[in-house]
Amino acid sequence: MKRVHVMGVEGVGMSALARLLMAEGVEVTGCDLAPGKRAEALGIPVYRGHAPEHLKDEDTLLLPTPIPPDHPEVAAARARGLRVLRRMELLAHLLSQKPSIGVTGTHGKTTTTGMLASILLEAGLDPWVLLGGELGLLPGNARYGQGPRLAEVDESDPLFQGVRVSVAVATNLEADHIAPPGQRAPNYHESLEALEEAMRGFLKGAGVAVVPAFDERLKRLSQDLPRRLFGEGGELWAEGLEPGPTGSRFLLVWEGRVLGEARLQVPGAHNVRNALAAALAALAFGVEVEAILKGLFRFPGVGRRFQKVGEVGGAWVVDDYAHHPTEVRATLEAAGHLGRRIRVLFQPHRLLRTQALWEEFVEALAQAQEVVVLPVYTAGERAQVSPEALSQRIAEGLKARGVAARYLEGEEALAYARATAGPEDLWLALGAGDVTDLARRLVHEG
Repeated sequence: MKRVHVMGVEGVGMSALARLLMAEGVEVTGCDLAPGKRAEALGIPVYRGHAPEHLKDEDTLLLPTPIPPDHPEVAAARARGLRVLRRMELLAHLLSQKPSIGVTGTHGKTTTTGMLASILLEAGLDPWVLLGGELGLLPGNARYGQGPRLAEVDESDPLFQGVRVSVAVATNLEADHIAPPGQRAPNYHESLEALEEAMRGFLKGAGVAVVPAFDERLKRLSQDLPRRLFGEGGELWAEGLEPGPTGSRFLLVWEGRVLGEARLQVPGAHNVRNALAAALAALAFGVEVEAILKGLFRFPGVGRRFQKVGEVGGAWVVDDYAHHPTEVRATLEAAGHLGRRIRVLFQPHRLLRTQALWEEFVEALAQAQEVVVLPVYTAGERAQVSPEALSQRIAEGLKARGVAARYLEGEEALAYARATAGPEDLWLALGAGDVTDLARRLVHEG
């Protein structure tokens, strides 16, 4: 593999792989429907859109999960004899080359991977890191190193079951990324049973599996495997938790012995669970306790994970990637510690997920004092229900629960949030789509 063309190179995972390939001396080109800052930062030729004429003298075509196998650019690559790889196939190959840690799960995998990166850096291990987000301790979303390999492994891709690592971490597992009956998509599992089977394959292929003692599904899937459990009922847990608006502290206890006080600079009980997962994975990997505690304290948070963007009219503007009801609920619980009126700009992500979980979104968002629901960010999906109708359904569901809610499109939502922001408010931008741009415009424009 000497010359690689990367489709979807603006994506956080694809740009990270491109960066790591370049560090190994591979020539990289790319294309994307909407090239942006990540693609530009790579400093490589990037084409807009997807077309067969992008292919020059490359020997490999690298695909993101959603690209169908009959795409014209893919067909042209095969006709020319190029090696065609899915991103998860390449990641599996890269992780197999050295001692490695892979982190997956419905929620928390990016933060847990970031915490582990901080720990491995503190331990002086010169890690190679691939992350599904931006981390200030790294040069963006990836780091090339000669030491152990650490990667976020996306469970939405059925191919993740073929990834082999020394330590496999599963933060949790819920019924997400599952296609409705009769529908199929490359980045969805056919059923909950198929998702469970894929997770079982990932855990079974590892030297040791690190899973939560409080997740019955993961405990069942790892029952007869070499595993280590974190959380209450496991071998590593937290005691004396002191939550705060911007972080927390607790005693890290291993098999009844206090290892020391852990201090986090990220808020929320969910981040305590993420820290326990990272700490136990590091212990399983042979990292010293001192480096674990220092690494957890050093972790500044991943971009778009309860990230304060700035202020408008005295209101705090916080951006968060939460795009599943469980994540929304956890983020709103963390926001509650700030003592501000919680007002949400919520952008549902993916049509099929929103269609399946809209009632759960209503229940999770009901913790807020006000919710502005934006049209669904489709991520290229199509469904029988329109993005606008699904979002309006969520807004109406919230109104029925007594929550101040309205459906607005982007510019209207931006104008409304700016005009009504007050010093007691927290405007929380939630979603995995481009709602993050609204958060930044809210702070920096007008």
